[in-house]
Amino acid sequence: MFDLDGRSGVAAEPPLSRWSAESAAVCGRTGIYLWSAAPSQARIAIHAATFSALAERQHGHLLTDLRLPGLGADGRVHARTGERWEMELRPEPWPANPYDPDEFRVDALITRPDGAVQRVPGFASQPMRGYDRGDAEAVEAAGAPRFAIRFRPSLPGRHRLRLSAGKPGAERTIDLPDIEVSGPAWDGYVRVDRDDPRFFRVGGDLWWPIGLNLNSTYDRRSQEVNGTKLTPPRGTLVYAAILDRLAAAGGDAAEIWMSSWNLALEWRADWPGYQGLGRYAQGNAWRLDRVLDHAWSRGIRINLVINNHGQASPNNDREWKDNPYNVRLGGPLAEAIELFEHPAALSGQERLRRYIIARYADHPAILGWKLWSEVDLTAARGELVPRWHDQAAERWHELDIYDHPVTTHWAGDFRRVNPAVAELAEIDYLCIDAYRRAGPDGRWRLLADILADSTQYPNRGLQRYRKPCLVTEFGAGSGASPEGCRQVDHQTGAWAAAVSGHAGAPMLWWWEWVDQGGRWQPFGAIRRFMAGEDLRGREARCVELSAAGPVRELWCRAWVRPGRLLAYVQDPAWGSMGGEASRLSGAWLEVAQHSTPGDLRVEWWDCDRGERIASEELRHPGGRLRLAIPDFSGHIACKLQRREEEAR
Repeated sequence: MFDLDGRSGVAAEPPLSRWSAESAAVCGRTGIYLWSAAPSQARIAIHAATFSALAERQHGHLLTDLRLPGLGADGRVHARTGERWEMELRPEPWPANPYDPDEFRVDALITRPDGAVQRVPGFASQPMRGYDRGDAEAVEAAGAPRFAIRFRPSLPGRHRLRLSAGKPGAERTIDLPDIEVSGPAWDGYVRVDRDDPRFFRVGGDLWWPIGLNLNSTYDRRSQEVNGTKLTPPRGTLVYAAILDRLAAAGGDAAEIWMSSWNLALEWRADWPGYQGLGRYAQGNAWRLDRVLDHAWSRGIRINLVINNHGQASPNNDREWKDNPYNVRLGGPLAEAIELFEHPAALSGQERLRRYIIARYADHPAILGWKLWSEVDLTAARGELVPRWHDQAAERWHELDIYDHPVTTHWAGDFRRVNPAVAELAEIDYLCIDAYRRAGPDGRWRLLADILADSTQYPNRGLQRYRKPCLVTEFGAGSGASPEGCRQVDHQTGAWAAAVSGHAGAPMLWWWEWVDQGGRWQPFGAIRRFMAGEDLRGREARCVELSAAGPVRELWCRAWVRPGRLLAYVQDPAWGSMGGEASRLSGAWLEVAQHSTPGDLRVEWWDCDRGERIASEELRHPGGRLRLAIPDFSGHIACKLQRREEEAR
């Protein structure tokens, strides 16, 4: 007999893993490979026995290998506010499916210094390690699996720690040493602002995200329509490089998808890295840990997409045929629409939701949970859509003690938003596309108009929901588009969004086009313009201003707060199609017809470089205020400040 733990000279494959009930449940075949260092002869007899399952001890699971980081000589665990504290343990016998909380679950019950009790779910984890194979990132097991509980304290003081473990209805509660937390009170998570819920905050400060849609580590659609080269599928190595360049350029946000070709935890078992329905891909789980850690080290937060629309669609980006819930693959569902209503699908989504929250919710790199990308392209219809979102979003909030905001997303533009979903109290912010197309005359509609209409359009603009509005896909058309349209959208999108009341800069879809072309400058330009600006306020609003040049009217909107105005002026002839912008001289901007007198400071900004190019102080006598615009090409921005407000 051989003990497959490595000590006897016989090793299990994959390396450093253990044989368990889980291994038996997922094992498709077994074998023994023998090597000899020299020519020899031997008689080998193999006696095999199979068991349907490993029996659980009558008294329940035995908890072993308990690890409490920071346990001191005083008998208490020591931790700091804002930093992850992670404990580990191992149940024996190991569950046949450690990802099924109905088979085994572990929770930490933490009583905070203010008396509030928080239930922090645990999760099963297979330690992994990765290495650069050159053409890809390889990931392999690196130790015995375990359960972990992650907790990031926000308050200093003593926290009582108890552990609840076992099968539901038969859990045992165990008192563990108290956690003594030092450091100042901390809240580094993104929140919807309480006083002006159109925007995000971190702490007490406005957070206006600037970033890219990094949906996966390569984009075949970009290759097809833009002629970009397909980035090798090198996992976290790709994300690390792109996040580094995004941060250096001035970005602090990105969207990433948990898609079947990227970071999903659950998919059909015959695809590399996956184990089928109800079992989570530990290689991808490890990768997502790494991506979040790297993003946070660079000051970037991630809009994390849980489900992409193709998973639930037989018609749009058709992935339903590969979904493990599909009955043709052995799943319980006959049609994609049942993902939104079948009890088996809803219970499976609850298990996955619990796992994602247990593993990642403490991370401040999470901007928010996006339940679907382009949910209107899935098979769900009618009342099923708001009912599913209401139930799912409520559960995300119930399970996530860190209370990250929850959202969903629609295709096309703001007109596709489902009011019954947008009105739900548990949906905290709204994500949309802002793609555009050519009209009958061949001219492309202005992106600036689409962005302004998204929030301000009478009776239909999303400002009526009093929630942050964030464009997470844009860039000319969603398919083949003129290069000039894509380039001008990249240059102008953030500026038009800032003066239209959007909660952040739009996230361009075409990240490979940006990276391979070195088109990083627009991120830094808007970052420098927005530095120190606060868009919030009950009276803050978007206004349309009159602006014109010698031969045509100009597009202009401004975000106005008491004593402060941010204006953006664009030449619509250039904004429609891009290309070489004409140099405009003699243009003017009318700020108000009837404004009160006072001392004003005016700054003009080059939107491409993100630099102040002119400034002046003037004494306005009151009434009509018309400003001369410096010569510019394409677009220009303005800051107007009343001096009495500046002095406050």
